[in-house]
Amino acid sequence: MTSPLATGTAQALSPPVVDPGAVPSPDPVGPAEPLRQEHECTPTGVLPNSDLGAPTAAQAFMDLPALWRSAGRGAGQTIAMIDTGVNVAPGPPGAPPRLAHVHGGGDYVDPAAKGLADCDSHGTVVASILGAQPSQTDGLVGVAPDADIISIRQSSEAFVPANPSSADIDNDRRAGTVSTLAKAVVLAANSGARVLNMSIVACIPVLKPVDQTTLGAALRYAAVDRDMVIVAAGGNLANPGCAQNPDIDATSAKDPRNWSRVVTISTPSWFSQYVLSVSATDGSGQPAVDQNGREISLAGPWIGVAAPGTFVEGLDGKGAVINSTFDQQAGVLKAINGTSFAAPYVSGLAALIRAKYPNLTAAQVIARIESTAHSPAASPQSMAGGAVVDNRMGYGAIDPVAALNDDVPLGPSVPTEHLTRPLHPPPPPPPPDRRPMIVALVGSGVAISVLVALFFLSRVIRERRP
Repeated sequence: MTSPLATGTAQALSPPVVDPGAVPSPDPVGPAEPLRQEHECTPTGVLPNSDLGAPTAAQAFMDLPALWRSAGRGAGQTIAMIDTGVNVAPGPPGAPPRLAHVHGGGDYVDPAAKGLADCDSHGTVVASILGAQPSQTDGLVGVAPDADIISIRQSSEAFVPANPSSADIDNDRRAGTVSTLAKAVVLAANSGARVLNMSIVACIPVLKPVDQTTLGAALRYAAVDRDMVIVAAGGNLANPGCAQNPDIDATSAKDPRNWSRVVTISTPSWFSQYVLSVSATDGSGQPAVDQNGREISLAGPWIGVAAPGTFVEGLDGKGAVINSTFDQQAGVLKAINGTSFAAPYVSGLAALIRAKYPNLTAAQVIARIESTAHSPAASPQSMAGGAVVDNRMGYGAIDPVAALNDDVPLGPSVPTEHLTRPLHPPPPPPPPDRRPMIVALVGSGVAISVLVALFFLSRVIRERRP
């Protein structure tokens, strides 16, 4: 890892360096310590004056009918998701479940649930964006409704350590760690899925580092060795510890994306050589803002693209459409917003690209999405090195139709890597050639033997003379 994570000293951040040999085993598939449910499951609902019969602005932005005409609806593709689990409710009588293609893949909170339980409603909404089946009663449908979805539960706000330490209590620690996230990534990579959605984010202050060695290795294993397109949420400023990072620095030729001034690491997004990190836009493709006009997304040099992440819809545990969760402290329903829900729009698009272009590598799929995105408005801050890119929206808002249809360069088949050691160690040096020494020794031995024989022969001759 980089110096700040390894030593904890206060110094400028640089992109992470990965140890390819630190890939963890996904087993055992379960929590690192006993957990218990302490908090109630998150209540959900529908905001007043909602028109559930019409597609949301986010779905309209994606232009799903045009995508399906170009690439189909995701049949034959498998998307893995690491999240809070998925509630798969039965459909109405005579109708299939709205999440008919969701399968349990593993559970690091409650192994018995196998990823098919969600007390947070978070993962179920993500799965809805990825692959909800259409219904005649509402406008909700997933980006790739015919794709298979593998649900792996890794975290939950409702579960806490069963035997907490004083530090656990002080920090109100919930289920899910960087270690179990690394194991979940390897489990997903081994599932056969070609796309991985990660809508769970940890904000880590640069001055309070966490060892992410196994997570970096796991992400590299998934992206390079298993050729998975990994899409991750960039992070929300409203989340604890997510202090905003600066935008790019056009005055720096060596560090235009301003890694050196980062104050908050968003993981897994900051492993940007392997992960396509997504920030949130509104339905028009502009940076998403809250009710007070403040931007929602955490900026960072790892942000790749942006996608719709406001006023999204999903399904609840009974299969009904929702568009809000209940804020216990404020006592009100709040719209479902954030980068967590922008990421699955990009993951669904990646699955359609892989369906249409099966020979593209994961890195080339990501390059196609980035190169067809609508760049942020050109400005002195976003024109560093001649490329229109910034730390708020990366290469810009995605253009799904262009990503599927435009003629764009393939790009490198594998990402540029920063590794702690070579992937293939050099062969050991050949053993020294001892043949000249052996020849010399044999020659010396023969010469000595001849001299000794001649000495004894001459002595015998002398003794036999009269």
